[in-house]
Amino acid sequence: MSSAAAFREKASVVLVRLCLLAVVLLWMWFNAMLVRELSAESLARAGWAGVPGTVRVSGCTSEVIDHETMTEWTDCTGYFTPADGSQLPWKVAMPNTGGEPTPGSTVEVRLVDGMALRLSWYQAGAYGAGTLLFGLLGGVPIAAAVMVPYSLTPLARRSPMPPGLQAAVFTVIALVGESLLTLLLDRWNLL
Repeated sequence: MSSAAAFREKASVVLVRLCLLAVVLLWMWFNAMLVRELSAESLARAGWAGVPGTVRVSGCTSEVIDHETMTEWTDCTGYFTPADGSQLPWKVAMPNTGGEPTPGSTVEVRLVDGMALRLSWYQAGAYGAGTLLFGLLGGVPIAAAVMVPYSLTPLARRSPMPPGLQAAVFTVIALVGESLLTLLLDRWNLL
């Protein structure tokens, strides 16, 4: 094989690896974005994050998103008043209110990113499950990057982990890795 052919072969391998790395990084960034959005909404709907207050509902619109089960999505608008009364009320949107509050009613909410989110443990759980799912999916490359080199060490050959423990360690590494990545990207305003 000539030196030019060997160079082309090495260059093509490097190019494939760079493309694969770009896809993996884009995958992790996309999942970090989803983790940030879903976790903020989950914590707010549980009442653990955001600015507490109330919204006096001024109007709502409903849309049936699943005709088979007649599942409705209701968005409302209203005037948000902080719980401490430090500011005058201002107009905000309330997405997916989970039922249709009547205009003029007052709803307890948490304000996150300019949106008033109605407290709901059911929705908090659903968004929390989404956070864990996308955290796990986004963290798979991180966990693989840690577990594969570990499996090649002499320690792994001397005392192998049982398969269930391997899966648990892989999951924990994936979730922690993607959560840390999400926090870093959010801190650097890249999300």
